[in-house]
Amino acid sequence: MNASPSIGRASALALGALALTACSHAPMLPMFSPPAQERFVHAPQDAQATEPVGAFWSGFQDPLLDDLVRRALAANTDVRSAAASLREARAISRGADANLLPSAGLALGAARVRAQDDLGVSSTRSNYAAGLDLLWEADLFGGLGDARRAAQAGVRAGAEGVRAARVSVVAEVARNYFELRGLQQQLRVATASLDTQQQALRLVEARLDAGRGTALDTERARALVQSTAANVPALEAALIRTRHRIAVLCGRPPSAFDAELAPEQPLPALQAIALSGIGSPASLLRRRPDILAAEARAAAAAAQAGVARSALFPRVILGGTLGQNASRLSALGDGASYVYNLGAQLTWNLLDFGRIRARIAAADARNELAIVAYERTVLAALEETEGALAAYTRSQRQAELLFDAARASEQAALIARERFSAGSTDFLTVLDAERELLAARDRLAQSQTGAATTLVAVYKALGGDWEAPVPAAAAPTTAPVQPAGVP
Repeated sequence: MNASPSIGRASALALGALALTACSHAPMLPMFSPPAQERFVHAPQDAQATEPVGAFWSGFQDPLLDDLVRRALAANTDVRSAAASLREARAISRGADANLLPSAGLALGAARVRAQDDLGVSSTRSNYAAGLDLLWEADLFGGLGDARRAAQAGVRAGAEGVRAARVSVVAEVARNYFELRGLQQQLRVATASLDTQQQALRLVEARLDAGRGTALDTERARALVQSTAANVPALEAALIRTRHRIAVLCGRPPSAFDAELAPEQPLPALQAIALSGIGSPASLLRRRPDILAAEARAAAAAAQAGVARSALFPRVILGGTLGQNASRLSALGDGASYVYNLGAQLTWNLLDFGRIRARIAAADARNELAIVAYERTVLAALEETEGALAAYTRSQRQAELLFDAARASEQAALIARERFSAGSTDFLTVLDAERELLAARDRLAQSQTGAATTLVAVYKALGGDWEAPVPAAAAPTTAPVQPAGVP
């Protein structure tokens, strides 16, 4: 019964120590903040500063693309790795939380002891013990609290890492899907042009056999056919690689989607997805997962520097045991067998020859490194976003110009063939027109693919979410140029 005052004093000491646990020695270094800017320099004129919402890929109304994105988000190895890292960070955070709380353990023991008593007589006796051990480190100088804050920042960084992985994977799936459709369009253009050129070759061969043509025209026509045919294997190989890449992004073997992706489908129209709300540079910093992850890592580094500084101060550990001790097992439970001890231990490293200071300097350097990394991430994000917006607006204009160029080349090739058939021009003019038509169609297909992929780049740069309204009719400037037949 005389233990109550001691227990009360120990409780008061514990409560007083607990009141000091909010202390922190984490350094406060200024974070980088770019100059205020209301809108992006290269934003489309009709773009609004409202916050982007929604999933961009659904705006293309392509069920296969939607399904590929769903598969990738569920099975991609990068997303799964980021999720595992997040689970690890959460477990570490739970451990840091638990370090602020007391620990309790049960101890049971039995022993045979031979020793001399006070009269010098040796005897052997049994000893049985059962007790509850309690231990708690009072966070007087904030080391455990800073460790907890560092762990919580690690959780935030892990969560943003998952978001960043999802954004990156969705962008890669969409980009490769559009490149696949673009390559299919290029292959279709090359195949159609090859068919037209082969018909022209048969025509000049027939004229040569009839004595109205020349061997030079025939060989030139044959060279053009072979040159066009040589493009087909390269396009087929690129298609295979792109299909394989999409399958691996979805967590499947390379050839898993060959049958599913082989049927040709056209690219969506360039105006099928319109950029509306793209936010502002300031909102970008609050939305992009890589920026938020870098900010969390900087906070974690600052907290770890606080942990290093706390080693300069003493550690106070409170502990005790409440249990029973008896020479007979049957005596455990008797009132006389109860024992307890309560105490406090203070440890303070007074002489370490600079070890603690060296660890503090290293932690401060890591803290500064994390802040510089945050600044680099912010600048890179702004650069990526401005570059993506600039490429998006210019690619649309390029596609429109190349569409007009392809139509003009098609008309020129048609006129050249008609004039050759009428005998008013030589076959060299026809060959030049055919070459230019093939090049114009190929450039148009590449520009349409580029316009779609730059749209994906904008989505990725904006941080993954923005509104994607779909007009009822596609823009006429993006319709594919159909190959003309031989007159």
